[in-house]
Amino acid sequence: MGRILVTGGRGVLGSALIPRLIAAGHTVRSASRSLPGREADTRVEWMRADLATGEGLTEAVEGIDTIIHAASAGLGDSYATDVEGTQRLLDAAKAASVKHLIYVSIVGIDQSEFKYYKHKFEAEKRIEAAGIPYSILRAPQFHYLINIILKRLTKYPIAFVDPSWKLQPIDVSEVAEQLVEMVEAGPSGRVPDIGGPEIRMMGDLTRAWLAARGMKRLIIPIPFPGSLWASFRRGVTTVPDNPYGKITWEQWLAAEYGGQSTIRARQAQGGSRA
Repeated sequence: MGRILVTGGRGVLGSALIPRLIAAGHTVRSASRSLPGREADTRVEWMRADLATGEGLTEAVEGIDTIIHAASAGLGDSYATDVEGTQRLLDAAKAASVKHLIYVSIVGIDQSEFKYYKHKFEAEKRIEAAGIPYSILRAPQFHYLINIILKRLTKYPIAFVDPSWKLQPIDVSEVAEQLVEMVEAGPSGRVPDIGGPEIRMMGDLTRAWLAARGMKRLIIPIPFPGSLWASFRRGVTTVPDNPYGKITWEQWLAAEYGGQSTIRARQAQGGSRA
């Protein structure tokens, strides 16, 4: 088995991915801007590296066979991290003769004017031109992210929600499992996009989420301005032809908020689908 570097190893995806790589017999190194505390998994080699500055990247790629590039800056300077940082990683990987680089991307980034998506697309193009054997996987929003969005939207008794977003959320564990399979498959270029088991409207997801948490909010439907939300309304992050995931939104809610959430959620949304 190979030596694998996971960038963003302490993130949501990295945390789901690393144990699965270890279970598959790989030796894993994690590179992120900060090191874990006492709870750190001792089976992992933890290293500090910063894509935005290049600090630690040369050391992080040394002796590595495969890189899974899962680090990103959706809420930060995405050009410095996702474009320039990816180029820094590619330069270091090429110098270290890395055999395979796997990039985790987002469905529909080539169909949106949202700045972060454009930067992810630019990163894809730089990977394709780098001369390093690569694979690129695009996936839609994780259940975890939809959960975070809804927490912010429903912070107050009156909540403004754009119910017309068309989404296909997927469980992070299933994306992690696909990445492990991609390591075994070797460089494959741009692989088919994957999506969750269902295409759902945001209004439907919101009702299920509120029911799962036993919350009541006055929901004011309103179309959100901006290129990201417009792309969600167009459904550009959905993959109707490849519903790879099996874990539904209600199943994720049940695991996150307790078994009764499934019953409450189904009662609230009445079995409707997009």
